Amino acid sequence: MRARDVVELLLLSVLWGAAYLFMRAAVPAFGPAPLVATRMGLAALLLLPVLVLRGGVPALLAHPRQLLVLGVPYTALPFMLLGFASLHITAGLIAVLNATAPLFAALIAHYVLKERLGAWRACGLVIGFAGVAILMWGSGSFDTESGVLAVLAVLLTSLFWGLGANYARKHLPSVDAMVMTVGSLMAASLFLAPFAWASWPVESPGPRAWAELAFLGVASSGLGFLLYFRLLRRIGPVRAMSVTFLNPLVAMASGALYLGEAVTPQMLAGGAVVLLGTALSLGLVGGPREARPVIG
Repeated sequence: MRARDVVELLLLSVLWGAAYLFMRAAVPAFGPAPLVATRMGLAALLLLPVLVLRGGVPALLAHPRQLLVLGVPYTALPFMLLGFASLHITAGLIAVLNATAPLFAALIAHYVLKERLGAWRACGLVIGFAGVAILMWGSGSFDTESGVLAVLAVLLTSLFWGLGANYARKHLPSVDAMVMTVGSLMAASLFLAPFAWASWPVESPGPRAWAELAFLGVASSGLGFLLYFRLLRRIGPVRAMSVTFLNPLVAMASGALYLGEAVTPQMLAGGAVVLLGTALSLGLVGGPREARPVIG
């Protein structure tokens, strides 16, 4: 990769890794539905002009049902689950647990789409979920019912994203990634709009919360996807996928600096095992490399 590609990859990891932090910081002021609906809407408004300039509107209008499915159960619902989890557990733990999404995607591809798994990738699945067990063993997240539900919500998010990735591969195989992104963001924001309206906070969020929301919508979702598409074209999906392994590091470091969240040896060890398993299951190490889309 050229120096410019490395810089953009690192910038993308900051934009996406910090999203866990700012969601954790802003969700108490807004609530999950207002935060997610506004974030998705801002990102859609930012990316829609780019899609128009690229001539992608006909493709957007040609797949309304598929984009609705991609946008509601596979975009709106997972982000709502992340919003709930952000009320109860740390940004770093959410990011590490969310890194299991490719593991669920590999399982679904194997059992539903009958895709061959192979020994190395099967080993990666076992290692990845063992990492989740390490993270949870004796963890304070299980001290309360809300903590347990938050952990399950993040893992369910990963499952939904794994389902969504396989749905897109099966039903939208030739549709441009930008079309899928804008379509799913628009569908998610419109679907969540009534819930956001009904649960909008009585007390208006402060300037800091609005700034955090603006980062999520404009920088993380909007500019982040634009960077990702540029990297996909220049360095390919396998190298672009390395951002998956940088996100939890950014989330843990920024959570510790911005919110004072604790980073424990257990979290570091469990996170390392999860990421190793994810790398194996994606074919990035240990066997022939395969080009697969980034999940999440």
